[in-house]
Amino acid sequence: MSTSYPHYKLSIPPRRPDWVARPRLIERLDQGLNHKLTLISAPAGFGKTTLIASWLHNLSERQQLAPRVAWLSLEEDDNDPARFLTHFIAALQKIDRAAGQTARQFLETPHIPQLNHLMTLLINDLAALPQQGVLVLDDYHLINAAEMQTAIAFFLDHLPPNFHLVIVTREEPPLPLPRLRVRCEVVEIRLQDLRFTAEETALFFRTMGLALTAETAQALEDRTEGWIAGLQMAALSLRGRTASEAGGTGPLEIDAFGCGRRDIIDYLAAEVLQQQPAEVGTFLRQTAILDRFNASLCDAVTGRNDSQAMLCHLEKANLFLIPLDDRREWYRYHHLFADFLRAELAESEQSALHRQASRWYEAHGLASEAIKHALSARDYQAAVRLIRSNADETLRNGGFTTILNWVNALPEEVVRAHSDLSVHKGWILYLRGEIAAGEAYAALAMEHQRPDDPPIQRGMLLGFRAYLTINRGEPAQAVQLAQEALALLGDTESFYRTTALSHLGQAQRLTGDRQAAMQTLRQAIALGQQLGNHLMTLEALGYLTLLLYQQGQLREATRSCEQTVRRYMDARGHPLPMAGLVYVPLGMLYYEADDLERSYHHLTAGIALCQQMGTVYPTLVGQRTLAKLYYVRGEIEAAWETLAAARELAAKSGNQRRIRMVNAVTAELQLRQGHTAAAALTLASLPATASERSEQENLIFTRLLLAQGHTAAAHSLLQQLEKFARQQGRVGSLVTIYLLQSLAHHAVNDLADALDCLEQAICLAAPEGYRRVFIDEGPVMAEMLRQRQFVAPAFVAGLLEALPQPVAGDQLTTVAPVQSAVAQPLIEPLSKTQLAILRLVADGLSNREIAAKLAITEGTTKWHLNQIYGKLNVCSRTQAIAQARQLKLL
Repeated sequence: MSTSYPHYKLSIPPRRPDWVARPRLIERLDQGLNHKLTLISAPAGFGKTTLIASWLHNLSERQQLAPRVAWLSLEEDDNDPARFLTHFIAALQKIDRAAGQTARQFLETPHIPQLNHLMTLLINDLAALPQQGVLVLDDYHLINAAEMQTAIAFFLDHLPPNFHLVIVTREEPPLPLPRLRVRCEVVEIRLQDLRFTAEETALFFRTMGLALTAETAQALEDRTEGWIAGLQMAALSLRGRTASEAGGTGPLEIDAFGCGRRDIIDYLAAEVLQQQPAEVGTFLRQTAILDRFNASLCDAVTGRNDSQAMLCHLEKANLFLIPLDDRREWYRYHHLFADFLRAELAESEQSALHRQASRWYEAHGLASEAIKHALSARDYQAAVRLIRSNADETLRNGGFTTILNWVNALPEEVVRAHSDLSVHKGWILYLRGEIAAGEAYAALAMEHQRPDDPPIQRGMLLGFRAYLTINRGEPAQAVQLAQEALALLGDTESFYRTTALSHLGQAQRLTGDRQAAMQTLRQAIALGQQLGNHLMTLEALGYLTLLLYQQGQLREATRSCEQTVRRYMDARGHPLPMAGLVYVPLGMLYYEADDLERSYHHLTAGIALCQQMGTVYPTLVGQRTLAKLYYVRGEIEAAWETLAAARELAAKSGNQRRIRMVNAVTAELQLRQGHTAAAALTLASLPATASERSEQENLIFTRLLLAQGHTAAAHSLLQQLEKFARQQGRVGSLVTIYLLQSLAHHAVNDLADALDCLEQAICLAAPEGYRRVFIDEGPVMAEMLRQRQFVAPAFVAGLLEALPQPVAGDQLTTVAPVQSAVAQPLIEPLSKTQLAILRLVADGLSNREIAAKLAITEGTTKWHLNQIYGKLNVCSRTQAIAQARQLKLL
């Protein structure tokens, strides 16, 4: 079943045959095209929609170069940002098919970015339109979510001059209207403008086939104050009387409904309904539960087989039936008339009718509407069945928010009673960063799981638990859970099968079983492509890329990423949001190949896309490489700010493995600057044994040992790492290991062994193009490379060209840091954040108090303090304050 929606939401209502020409208002609407906004605001029943639809239909006939127009009928369900933007973009694509392609992809990710960002993407698309565009938002008063109002206000503020927005609403919208008025950017049509004049009233009655006396027409116009709905209801009431009655005012009892519009509609609607044959009245009441309907749907709800004829009769009789498309397939009742009709139905009858509507929508492949009516009928058994039967397709299409909204609409006790619903909700919440809530629903799913649950449901839960276990830093347990999940999921097309495969590959990688991980991830990519599970396909490819990099297959990894990226572009050549999962590893690969320009482009774009999607791990992978790139470009402040942002993000995730991943790169840059004590503090929380540390952590720890002069310990650790890397065929890792062995031998003047190790590194690196691993070692590497240029002449020549030349006294540090814009008596200046922290330390604030004051985490505060200690060459708060005062930083 599809989660699509009928075309009526995007269809301009057709011309009404009884429409009264209103040239004074048409002229105002034409004038509005020269402004940003036309606002049509009045209570229900004043002909707002009819006016704007008729104007649009006539616009092309009256102008040689008519603007491209689009229409969006809003509903209460559109307060959900994902649903609103899906429809909003679909409307814009009626104007330009390319509009919103990039923004729409963000709606297919678990975490929807800030709406202003998505609006910016849409505005940029609209600015490229070849001619003027017009979008009408009808029934805007139904949008009451504050974030939606903010997004529309942003959209209005930044509209390009070639685009015009029309808002049709019953109420004053919470938009910046005063500012728009001051700037003459809005044309407004209000209640007093929409009221029928005496002439328009008389013309209207004539179109309704009534020849009223001037006195009767005037009396009706006075009592209704030009309210069109009241005039139409009065005309219908009069038309049901005898010709002799129609000429006077007595039987209509005009004075009886003079108290207010609600009184008028109730009085007249009751009178009009009483005049209808019983079968017409029954049809009206039964179909009033439907927001929109066609003949087939009406047949299903009422049990009739002649609904098409009945709809034709109602339209000819002007019984407040409003066509929604030019095909006259879909209709709705006037809102006021529908409200009256619904009040005539008992609750039990409404529930039965909603059930029938749900069955019709299900049979016609409209999942959202089927679920909505099942929920309205309180038929939770049907709603659960429908959600289950549509979950996989919806998730594959990126409908994470849709699934979450469906589950949220169910009573909590229903969600708790079904483990698969708890898994859906918990998994999506976890992906959105709501860690505690996600964990809570996982626990609920385990608590309410039954032995007789279908294998797919049990497999879903095990797959979700595997994901949670990975993030808790327990990959070995995750391997077992993912394998059990896959056994239960079998060869099904479940969304969670690809997910479980990807999680298994991640867990195998973290346990060190890289060959198995690569095989699993390749399976996940193939299955994801086969089933259309794009998000998990790209996630698996991202993890596979990291493994290929370590295995020494740099060129294959780069080629695979480049081919994939080209498949995830919009019509204008911009990357789609999910491409961020590939952009980040591709940026890392370009960095290693020393293509710094392309590396910077892909890293910054990929990080932005991943942040907007809310995917933490790829963001951190990108930030750690970007920090290194900033450093080698001499942008030291940018490097530390990038790592600070990464540290903050890792801390918020609560994942110690991710925090340590940031710490490793932090220590690497500290060592390059010669801040050995600071690097030791950064790495102080590492596990004691090499087997408990990641490869990256072991390599950084080796560098620390070398910087501290513990050459023997460094040699011993490198031998362990070499043995393990050889066993697993990790050529990429061996390049770095051999280089560190070369530097270790060089440190004790064992030049022969140093050159032998360097030669091994060159032999492995040259065929695949590993360059940065040599260049980042700095000038000390240049002299040794010259002595081994014969191993790979062209490759080494390129390295020598990129390396800075050695100078007297060069140690293992490499790039000289640039001076900050703020003059400080330090080689490596303190950042603004670090200066702020230092001042608060001097004021006696604790780490917790500093974190609260600066709106950062306590862990990030400690991280910054460590940076401060390194730059000041001290080891404590007291020493830092004393040194800062001596340097006149305080």
